[in-house]
Amino acid sequence: GLINNPEFKVVGVKSSAHRQIHMRVDSPQFKDKRVRQALALSLDREVIVKGLFKGRAQVGNDSPFAPVFPSSDAGVPQRKIDVAKAKQLLAQAGVPNGFDVSLTTEKYMEIPDLAVVVQNYAKAVGIRINLKVESQSQYYGSGTPGKSDWLDSPLGITDYGSRGVPNVFLSAPLTSSGTWNAAHFKNPQYDKLVADYVGALDIGAQKKVSAQIQTLLLDETPVIFPFFYDQLIAARKQLNGVRFTAIAQLYFDRATLAA
Repeated sequence: GLINNPEFKVVGVKSSAHRQIHMRVDSPQFKDKRVRQALALSLDREVIVKGLFKGRAQVGNDSPFAPVFPSSDAGVPQRKIDVAKAKQLLAQAGVPNGFDVSLTTEKYMEIPDLAVVVQNYAKAVGIRINLKVESQSQYYGSGTPGKSDWLDSPLGITDYGSRGVPNVFLSAPLTSSGTWNAAHFKNPQYDKLVADYVGALDIGAQKKVSAQIQTLLLDETPVIFPFFYDQLIAARKQLNGVRFTAIAQLYFDRATLAA
């Protein structure tokens, strides 16, 4: 509504805020990485960015390395929609006719709409998704395994706010001992790469490790990162000079009101 209101202007900054579509690697449906790759290949990320965010987002490549991070390696090939390849992978994984699965998620911002989009894209490759959209309190539960639909569901969508560096995104949802590891992903090689990344002393060294992490996650695909959306603020047309960051810090020291 504010975007289309002539009395306001909406401005944005690039951020690392995103949604994670986790697939439990220890579940019958997603134990084969080819099935996880197939679901990732079913999504048209460009269309999602245009449709859900009016272009105010950047396409994701199934790792936490958002374009906004200086350590992200842009040379890693971008995953794009490929329905034929997805169907081929499902056949190779022994499910040529697809399968049924429930996707559990939360009522928050655009996430219910995203869930429907994922459901429709998945249908085209033979993955039949039943949606279970809950309140946030139901979805997160106690936030511990066995007592959380977030951490226990075979397939889910979770909101992640922006961070200034990718360290939390790399560790909590994806390392073997990560407290937010909804995908139940356990990969010693990945754990070592994250430790190497955190221990790197400059951007150049980080970028070398990030390329390896991005490549590994594209292969394993425990989590789909479809996009990273811009942080937006709305202001009256007359207000100028307000600065802000992707973690909701507002600076009014240079603000002026036009006559």
